[in-house]
Amino acid sequence: MIQLTLDSPLPGLIVGLVECHGVRIEPAPAELRELCAQAAQAAAGGEAAGGDARRQAIRSLLRSGGFKPSGRNKPAQEYLLRTVAEEGELPSISNAVDLLNLVSLRSGLPISLVSLDRLGERLSLRVGVAGERFVFNRTGQELDVEGLLCICAAGDGRTEPVGSPVKDSMRAKVTDLDSHLLACIYASRGALADEELGGWADELSRGFRQFCGASRTETAVLACPG
Repeated sequence: MIQLTLDSPLPGLIVGLVECHGVRIEPAPAELRELCAQAAQAAAGGEAAGGDARRQAIRSLLRSGGFKPSGRNKPAQEYLLRTVAEEGELPSISNAVDLLNLVSLRSGLPISLVSLDRLGERLSLRVGVAGERFVFNRTGQELDVEGLLCICAAGDGRTEPVGSPVKDSMRAKVTDLDSHLLACIYASRGALADEELGGWADELSRGFRQFCGASRTETAVLACPG
């Protein structure tokens, strides 16, 4: 299992990790799309796990680093809920992304998905500092990550933010050329227990094997003290 260090611990932070080998990125199969449709219907009816209490707990976690998780900087799972409310479904992107969105929508938790093929295996979690930002879409828009919990990749004697509970960078986003992936489920003990987070990580792991052809998956739960 990849070693992910916690360089800027946030009290109550727990993180579920799912490392996947041998993934094939391709269109989502019909069974996965049906599960996404069911999850969208349930979420539209207010059935996402944890409900508003979990949403507020995730926001509180992100605020503890100094970030303001509102407006365009909402946690990623809130964007999924808004998409479902506005469009009535989860748009299909690929098997891996659709699976990620499915588990995020059902769990009420934000999840990053990054390519280890391009980032390597020396990763850390820390809070972004003043001046740090990354491009998150093809039009070149940037996310200012000051105060935001981020996945960071090593390089040139420093670490570079490449993913977060809000958005992931273009550098890290998975393409059909990637096969070694890491999913990072962000949570706090104000939202759920370690055991429940482990269950969501296990569900994501099974999905990568079933729908994305992963030859091997490994899961872990990391926790900050306090």
